[in-house]
Amino acid sequence: MRLFVAVNPPARAVQELAAAASRLRDLPGADRLRWSESAGWHLTLAFLGDVPADEVPEISRKLAGVAAEHAGFRLRLGGGGTFGDRVLWCGVAGATAALRRLAEDVRDALDVTDDHRFHPHLTLARSRFGDRGMRAMADAMAGFRGVEWEAGEIRLMRSETGFGPARYSVVDGWRLRAQGRGELRDERTPRP
Repeated sequence: MRLFVAVNPPARAVQELAAAASRLRDLPGADRLRWSESAGWHLTLAFLGDVPADEVPEISRKLAGVAAEHAGFRLRLGGGGTFGDRVLWCGVAGATAALRRLAEDVRDALDVTDDHRFHPHLTLARSRFGDRGMRAMADAMAGFRGVEWEAGEIRLMRSETGFGPARYSVVDGWRLRAQGRGELRDERTPRP
C-alpha cells in the first residue's frame, strides 16, 4: 500500500479554496496542468511510500501515540506559491509552528527521512515538464484568505495512482489530544 500521513481541511475550507482555484483554470497554461481533485486535498505530514499491509498496525500504534501528545490548533488556507515550475500550491497560515511540530513528531515516530524541510502547503496542480505560467497562477492566489478551521485529527491515508487523478482513502485516523482554542494568529508575524 502507498501510504502517507495527513491533516485534512474541513469541507467548508475545501469549498472556499475550490471556488478560488476554479478561476485559475481560465489563465494561460492552465490546460497543460494536472489539477488535483478537491476531494483529495490534504496537508501531507509525512510520505511513507509503499508499505506492506502487515506493518500498518505498528504504524497505527505509533501515530496514536503522536496524536495523544498534540493538542488541536487553528489553521487557515491562503495565498499561493510554486515549487519551481512543477507544483502550484495554496499556502497555510495560523498555527504553522504547531503543524511543523506535529509533522516532525510523525516523521520521527515513523523513522521517515526526507531531504526536504517541511513546508505547509496544499497542492493544487502539477506540471510534468514544468510550466513558467504557474507563477502567474500563484500570484492570482495572493489575495485568497480562507476560513479559519480547527486541525484536530491526523489520518493515515492510502494513495492509489494509475490512469487519471490519484485517489485517496482513509486507512485510520486519530483525534489530537485536545482542541486548541483562541484567536488564529500567523506565527510568522510577531505579536504586538
